[in-house]
Amino acid sequence: ADDDDTMSAFRHLAMYSKIPRVAASLLRLDELRVGGAEHLNLPRQLPDDPEPNHTVDDSINLRICRDIFLTKDDDDYACGWHVDDTGFWPSIASDPGVNAWIALDDMPYQWSRKKLPKHLATDDEQPPTNQTHTAVATFALSLGSHRAPWRQEAYEVTGSTHTLPPEGFLSAADMIKRRSGKGTCNIKTSAPHLYEKLEENKIVYDIKKGDVIFHDRWLFHRTVTVAEYEKQLMNDLGESLKLERSDKIFRRYSIRYSPGSARVPPGYGVEPSVLYNAANANRTLDEIVESDGPWYPEVWPRLKENDETDNIGGLVDLVHEKMPQAEIARDERKKEIRMALKKGGGP
Repeated sequence: ADDDDTMSAFRHLAMYSKIPRVAASLLRLDELRVGGAEHLNLPRQLPDDPEPNHTVDDSINLRICRDIFLTKDDDDYACGWHVDDTGFWPSIASDPGVNAWIALDDMPYQWSRKKLPKHLATDDEQPPTNQTHTAVATFALSLGSHRAPWRQEAYEVTGSTHTLPPEGFLSAADMIKRRSGKGTCNIKTSAPHLYEKLEENKIVYDIKKGDVIFHDRWLFHRTVTVAEYEKQLMNDLGESLKLERSDKIFRRYSIRYSPGSARVPPGYGVEPSVLYNAANANRTLDEIVESDGPWYPEVWPRLKENDETDNIGGLVDLVHEKMPQAEIARDERKKEIRMALKKGGGP
């Protein structure tokens, strides 16, 4: 019962809270729905008094493309600067998206203001020296990287979704052979000059449990490890440092939102909806839900907590029948990919 209550709380958060409404607004879906595509070229606004013959486009909606629980302990490994690949964000590169990153634990960071870009910085406050400090694992964003002039090069060296062949991969061997770059997480070693650019605009927030960070799908981000945090403390405080290493696991919940028009990539991959039904490849999220159940639940604009539309009532069948079959198939795919990596010497 406790587990059911917990999952119900997260389902409420992802589907019925203000979070999806904010995500839809950030994607300007409210304007697109009322004003049409041409309205997006204007400064942000909604018509105060739509013309009598104005028609609202009810096909414009927002869906959960993926949600995931993430944890980080004091392990020194973490994925470097990256954008989410299709395993974490299963839609083609031309589709927009917003990630809602929700802290489930406090992740204090003493240098938040100091790490703002120079034109936003307010002071150079140092952490106090007369107290014991506990290093944490937390989350860094590179502000403006989703619009940086060098972003395409960064996509190439990390093998981002932008670089995938339009028809998709044919097999695990084809994926290893044709995927560009040196791996999603390895930009520090594969392109040090881009790593430095990403670091220049790094921001790490002083995060409290329950805080929500919204960011564009294509904003580069990375984990700040406990070891990195400790190093910065030692650099600032030196011999005066009183350091305590925590055995705590730092938890966060990430919800990736995309319009229902977003399209699942074609070809070989590990997307559960496609592994369950191969016909779902290259379909939109709307099309998959209409034909095959609520793999990608609709969360905006109409949904209410007691609403059973959009196949929400089919979640039980999805979780207990379809998803277990997809997970078995995904495990097999992952074995195939590992074998192909071993044989091909990929990243």
